[in-house]
Amino acid sequence: MISMPAVVCATDLSEGSNKAIPLAAYMAKGFNSRLIVTHIIDLPAVTPYGETMVDPQELKVRVEQSTRTQVADILGHVEGLEWELQISIGYPAKEIQQVVCDSKAGLLVAATHVRSGLERLLLGSVSRKLMSTLNVPFYIVPGSLPTERSALQRIESILIACDFSEDAVTAIEWGVGFSKTFSAKLTLATVIEQGQLDQILTMDPQKEHSVADRLLEDLTGKLKAYVPEELRESTSVVVLAGHPHDELNKYAILNHIDLIVMGVHGRGFIEKLMVGSTTDRVVRLGQFPVLAVCGFPA
Repeated sequence: MISMPAVVCATDLSEGSNKAIPLAAYMAKGFNSRLIVTHIIDLPAVTPYGETMVDPQELKVRVEQSTRTQVADILGHVEGLEWELQISIGYPAKEIQQVVCDSKAGLLVAATHVRSGLERLLLGSVSRKLMSTLNVPFYIVPGSLPTERSALQRIESILIACDFSEDAVTAIEWGVGFSKTFSAKLTLATVIEQGQLDQILTMDPQKEHSVADRLLEDLTGKLKAYVPEELRESTSVVVLAGHPHDELNKYAILNHIDLIVMGVHGRGFIEKLMVGSTTDRVVRLGQFPVLAVCGFPA
C-alpha cells in the first residue's frame, strides 16, 4: 500500500483551479494524509490582484485571509480531514517544489486553467522543470472538469498507459497502489503506434493476420505480467492502435475512466504525451484527471 505523510494541492484561486481542492482532499483522506493547500504569489504578475505597486508582505496577509475563506468553504463538508494553508511569494515552480519537499508530501495535485499561472505551470517551461525535478507523482486535474464531478470525489476506474519503458513500469506500480487504496477497477493499456500499424497492414495479405495476432498476443501477455497475482482476475488489459493520445482519450471517455496514469520520461509515446502539445490535448479534451508519475517507485 502507498503511504504518504502529506498531499499538496496548488491553486491559483480561480474557479477552474479550485476544482483540484476537493479531489486533493479525497486523495488525502484515502491515503490517511494531511492536506496542504498552497497558493503562490508571483510578483512579476501581480495584476491579477489589482495592484501595480504593493508591499509583498502586506499582499501576502490579504491574500492569505481571502484564500483561507475560499478553501474553508470548499472543504467545509469534508469530515476528518487535517488541512493547512501555505502562501508563498516567488516563482511558482520553485515555491511549489519547496512546499512538496518541506512537507515530505507524496503527491502534488493541481488543475489546468486557461490563461492562468497554472496553465503556464503545466504546459510551458515551468512544467518541464517540475516534471524533471519532482520526486512525487503529479495529479493533473482538467480545469474544464465539470464541477459536479470534482465535487463527487471518487476514483472507481483507473487506466494505466504502458509503453514498457522503465518509467511506465513505475507508473504501473502507482496505478496498482491507487487501485488498491480506492478499490478501483484497473485497466492496463498499450498503443501500437501508427507507423507500426502501417507496417503490419502493408505486409503480405496472407501473413498480415497471423502477424497481427501474434503481436496482439505478445503485447497482451506482457501487460498481464505486470499485474499482481491478486488483481489479475479483476484487471483488464487492452491493446489499442493508432495515435496514442487519441486512442487513450477515446478509451477513457467510452469506458468512464476516472483517472489515467502514465510515466513521464518514457522513450515511447508517453514521453511525447507528457511533453509538448499532446499534453494540452489529453488534459483539456479528456474528461478525466492524469497522474503523471515521475520515475520514483511507489
